[in-house]
Amino acid sequence: MRPDTMTRPDNDDTPTPVPTRSNPLQSGLVVDLTRRLPQAVISRAWGWLARRKHPKVGVALLKRTFVKATGIDMSEAREPIGDYSTLEDLFVRHLKVGARRVEPQPDAVVSPVDGTVGEVGVIEDGTLMQVKGRRYSLARLLDDDVEAKRFEGGAYATLYLAPNDYHRIHAPVAGSVSEGTLIPGALFPVFREALERIDELFARNERIVTYIDNKACGRVAVVKVGATLVGRISLAYDDSVHSNVKGQARAALRYDPPHAMQKGAELGAFELGSTVILVCEEGRVSLEGLRPGRKVRMGQRIGTLEDRPRTKRSRSRKSEA
Repeated sequence: MRPDTMTRPDNDDTPTPVPTRSNPLQSGLVVDLTRRLPQAVISRAWGWLARRKHPKVGVALLKRTFVKATGIDMSEAREPIGDYSTLEDLFVRHLKVGARRVEPQPDAVVSPVDGTVGEVGVIEDGTLMQVKGRRYSLARLLDDDVEAKRFEGGAYATLYLAPNDYHRIHAPVAGSVSEGTLIPGALFPVFREALERIDELFARNERIVTYIDNKACGRVAVVKVGATLVGRISLAYDDSVHSNVKGQARAALRYDPPHAMQKGAELGAFELGSTVILVCEEGRVSLEGLRPGRKVRMGQRIGTLEDRPRTKRSRSRKSEA
């Protein structure tokens, strides 16, 4: 790894422990329970509660309790806790100016979120690693066979957002957004125990895919995956779109003219913790310094634009393998 591939002081190499089975809230019992309960109804109910402004005394107590229980660092928040009228506003809080540095080098790919690395690797035979011993289909994740073929052999990274993380999602590269997909689905929890027990979990949960097109690196997919108690996923560039709506159908999102995105520009937000999966084309992006359990922060350099589109020869070798 090159010395400048990570932004200081956010490059602490100490792995963050992954959730263990000793945590009763991240146990097999919780996984089994959520399989049997109406996940969407519960998540919408949680979203309803999170958007309540009254009674103000109750909302204030709920906010303080949540901050204390999860360990949110309010010193980074743009507004003090009393300025948030709802718990949802606190979830999707903005950060103070300068709280995150977006790596400015033109060839830098940056983390779209604050979070913890789950898995990182290369797409093989149309699949990604969910957790050791379990793989899942990229075509199913994107709900698009054609798009999935585009990314064969490319790098990917799974980034998990805990409830105390900053919940806004940003562009890992500059480019344009002309299309995406809203995909309704389940709302299973996304902690490690669930990943070990539920096949193709990320491809079964509801999600919103944003495609960013960049001349240097081709297309990058930013997949925002919902989870239990995520009230909804929203888009910063299209306020008409959000997930977890009763009776919602799959929707292809088209934008003409496309939305221009600067690196680090806001793409959307989770209304509680969840997961972002970053998917790149073969030979166009190298992801560096990532390993399971490592903490990353939004704007931190996690990769490099290679500008090396795969050749017909490399595609031929792959087809012969």
